[in-house]
Amino acid sequence: MTILRKIIERFVILSFVLIIAYLGFIIVKQEVYMTELNQETVVTQSRLDKAKQINDKLKQEKANLEKRDYIEKVAREELGMTKPGEVPYISSENK
Repeated sequence: MTILRKIIERFVILSFVLIIAYLGFIIVKQEVYMTELNQETVVTQSRLDKAKQINDKLKQEKANLEKRDYIEKVAREELGMTKPGEVPYISSENK
């Protein structure tokens, strides 16, 4: 009877050790997964912030395009347009 009892005790101890090892493995695996999710969240938040900045710039540009002064400024500076009767002045410093 004592041999059977020792075998049962060893089996129970081995079972507990295996269960604890498996639970430890699961915990470590979950920690790795959570770390990956956190890193992905940071990257995604960064992309979202950049997209919001671009969106704000585009909204500002859209609002500016409704202003006559801004349209005139862009036409003069970027397109080189002039009003009728004006003579454009091109500085040699800009070249």
